[in-house]
Amino acid sequence: MAPPSLRCIACNASGDLTLTWISPTDPSSQFFSYEIFKANVLTGPYINIGTVSTRTITSFTDVGAGGNTQSKYYYIKTRWGAAGTNTSIASDTLRSIYLNLTNPNDGTASLMYNNIHTPKLISSANVFNIYRENPTPSWVNIKNTGALNYRDTISVCNVFYNYQIQLADASGCISTSNVAGQNFKDLIPPQNGILDSVSVNSAGFTTMGWNVSSSNDCIGYVIYYFNGSSWSNIDTVLGKNNTSYTSTLSASSNSVTHCIAAIDSCGNISPLGTSHNSINLKNTYDVCGRSANLTWIAYSNLPLGVLQYKIYCSVNGGVYNLIGNTSSTTFKHSGLEPGKTYCYIVRVVNVPGVITSTSNRTCLVATAPPSSAFAYLHYASVDLDQAALLSIYCDTTKSCKGYNILRSEDAVNFNLIGFAPYTGNLFVTYKDMDIKASEKPYYYKVELLDSCGNVRYVSNIGKTILLKVKNDGEKIFNNNLSWDHYTNWSGGVAGYNIYRVVDEQLQSSPVTFIPVGINTYTDNVEDIVQNSGKVGYIVTAVENFGNVYGLTGSSASNIAEAYVEGGVFVPGAFAPKGENRIWKPITQFVEKTDYKVTVLNRWGTKVFETTDENQGWDGSGMEDNTYVYILQYKNARGEFIEKKGTIVMIR
Repeated sequence: MAPPSLRCIACNASGDLTLTWISPTDPSSQFFSYEIFKANVLTGPYINIGTVSTRTITSFTDVGAGGNTQSKYYYIKTRWGAAGTNTSIASDTLRSIYLNLTNPNDGTASLMYNNIHTPKLISSANVFNIYRENPTPSWVNIKNTGALNYRDTISVCNVFYNYQIQLADASGCISTSNVAGQNFKDLIPPQNGILDSVSVNSAGFTTMGWNVSSSNDCIGYVIYYFNGSSWSNIDTVLGKNNTSYTSTLSASSNSVTHCIAAIDSCGNISPLGTSHNSINLKNTYDVCGRSANLTWIAYSNLPLGVLQYKIYCSVNGGVYNLIGNTSSTTFKHSGLEPGKTYCYIVRVVNVPGVITSTSNRTCLVATAPPSSAFAYLHYASVDLDQAALLSIYCDTTKSCKGYNILRSEDAVNFNLIGFAPYTGNLFVTYKDMDIKASEKPYYYKVELLDSCGNVRYVSNIGKTILLKVKNDGEKIFNNNLSWDHYTNWSGGVAGYNIYRVVDEQLQSSPVTFIPVGINTYTDNVEDIVQNSGKVGYIVTAVENFGNVYGLTGSSASNIAEAYVEGGVFVPGAFAPKGENRIWKPITQFVEKTDYKVTVLNRWGTKVFETTDENQGWDGSGMEDNTYVYILQYKNARGEFIEKKGTIVMIR
């Protein structure tokens, strides 16, 4: 018969060793007994320590074997036949697992042990199961390994630990080592928590947050700050899961750098973690640019890196609104309004966008340089050159750079057309030549510029008056005037004076005064056009009382000219010896200075010429015949006219 297949050796707390095997087959029923042999070393000597007479029994306990002091070696033989005269060969020799436990006094437990067979039995598991008995009577599998040694890290300050090694077999039995135990002390610092951010709260103090330490024996965290030359311990936060802290260190004027360390129940402190500095935000105000120039110290060691900085602003104590973002450490906020208080904070965001850190708050009051307080458009008037003449009433209590002149044709879209410097005088004038005053009205306003060139005040709008005149075709001496109203005087418009321009001269007295609300007038010029047939007009707006500056404005329109159309009658014949002895064209409203009449005979010879409209031709020395005349004159509009015809002279 074959020997049994020895598979496991288990050690109990007393050192007794129990062998477990698989029985061989016995088809002839010749089994007699199993004989158990043991030795202290592999090479022997082996002694028979016991006999099992029942084939189906598959275990044997060696009481007092001393398996808790060293390894023991065992094999089994089978005896069969009459009186057990036959003996099988020996089974595999197995070695009990002996656990050698040592304390290096470095916060670890050193475990060394052996396999039950070399080489490993095919039926044995690939790994050893290492069990540890915690301070409470509870065994925990702490490691599965194929190695024959293991170093267990102690994470409890002062504790007695028991250990045991187990090796399973495919048959279902388990080989176990002796139980070995000692008192251990944790000397290894815990794993540190990871500091993720250092911010500045609204009171100006630093506040920080971190991740929980992975060490079970962590009982809290030590808070440090860098004092300029070394790290100073400022506080301890107790509780492994307490992961935030607010210091009493002011970070309003300077950046503060912090780091943390984890501490365990034995007082072991981890190495200092990665440091983080608070963002220190500063501002400078550009009075001319009306802008805040923000600068800050870059945030260091933000987990996964910096994505961007977001800039927030509060105006006059209101909520903080996002005004921009940047990847640099500077930002310019423009368009600040003098007199308002602006406060800023900067918030850094990491690449995934989940971790942020906020700077200190910095505030400023926007100011502006001293400047004149107002500019009032006294009038916008059309002068005799048909240019727009502007008068600006100035505040001279403080100086300014000057005045931008803006013009519009629709009172909405204004364009810069010029600049008038500050002179220190109460009134500054500006002349706009680039207009067509007889075709359209123009709107003007003035921007007051402070010493920085910024617009500090915008004046009222003044509009030139467009005057139009049309001659009444049926009543040739009636001229119909119409104009648009002047706008935006402080005192409003009282009315309009109508002036004539006769013989190119502006009359000193108005024809009439038209009250506000009326913008038409009909003028009869029969008594004043004389021979020219032309008269011009200017309408002048007059400001009403009540101007806030005590001024009275006056604005003149363009010159609008009206014409009485000229008439010319040329006789076709005359009789020097009859009733019509003188031939002369009859004219009305013709310019005298440009009048000329020439008479030619049939051969083209000039026989008469005059530039006097009152002088005629008497035909003296000429025979009866047909003559040609050429009449040249300029009408009331200034247009040159030439007429040709024939004259018949009859004796």
